[in-house]
Amino acid sequence: MRKLWGVVTALTMLIFVSAAAAQFRESAGPSFRGEFKPIVGGWSEYRITSKRGSPVKMKVAVVGKEGESYWYETVTDAGREGRTIMKMLVSGNPEDSNNVKRMIVKHGNEPAMEMPIGMMVQQQPKTQAAKGKVIDKGTETITVPAGTFKAQHVQHQDADGVVDTWMTKDVAPYGMIKSVSKDTEMVLIGYGTGAKTLITETPRKFEMPAIPAMPQGMPKMR
Repeated sequence: MRKLWGVVTALTMLIFVSAAAAQFRESAGPSFRGEFKPIVGGWSEYRITSKRGSPVKMKVAVVGKEGESYWYETVTDAGREGRTIMKMLVSGNPEDSNNVKRMIVKHGNEPAMEMPIGMMVQQQPKTQAAKGKVIDKGTETITVPAGTFKAQHVQHQDADGVVDTWMTKDVAPYGMIKSVSKDTEMVLIGYGTGAKTLITETPRKFEMPAIPAMPQGMPKMR
């Protein structure tokens, strides 16, 4: 019975890692088309409306610096599905998995956990901002819940479709005010300085348990 319990526990942990990896891949929401310019304390918050589900709020912030790398934190509030905080130590744009050095995840009231980078980022696609065609539409005045801005309108065209983005240097860390694609709209609802991490506890280290041998007499998986 003890061996069987070990198998169940290990499989449960594998399922947890898979779910966390899926959350990691989806946490950033629509791609940020602007250049990542980390300023410690800088934050911006967006309302994301998608045809595939209910509106989601997402806050992105740079909450610290360690050597030449920055702690980048996303807080995703998905209503009934709860709040997920993801904190990553990055050496560049967080959308490129090669830049992620450490990652801590906290969902709801569950303990914060530091996840194994190798398992979490192996399926994470690199940013595709440099691919396709980019058209400069000029400067426009645009109003969103966070205010009225004079913004640079840029249109990205690639195999996935067309994305219109409005940018300004006054909003950290990506400068994005609004982004509209075929299925998703992302608008700025707030921004500012002085952001602090929301993960104040010492995170637990995730360790994948070894899967023990199947007890004798149990049917083999086919």
